[in-house]
Amino acid sequence: TNEKPTKPLVLSPTHFHRPLPTSTFPTTAFLSPPIDSTFLRTFLSSDLTYEQRRIVGFREHAARPELIERTLLEVAGTML
Repeated sequence: TNEKPTKPLVLSPTHFHRPLPTSTFPTTAFLSPPIDSTFLRTFLSSDLTYEQRRIVGFREHAARPELIERTLLEVAGTML
């Protein structure tokens, strides 16, 4: 047959990037500005008001630690 040999998409697990734990981020210094420091502290402490949660689109999920971590990683990755 004329099939070409296939190569694996990933050679080994060491080829995946693992971000630093968000607990090691200098969060306020790193993200403020451009993010308002009061809003940032409120978000990180899971204390957003209903209106703030509605505006950012997280609603009842805003206090979930995995959502906060994902958001920090997204912003950090964008800023790199």
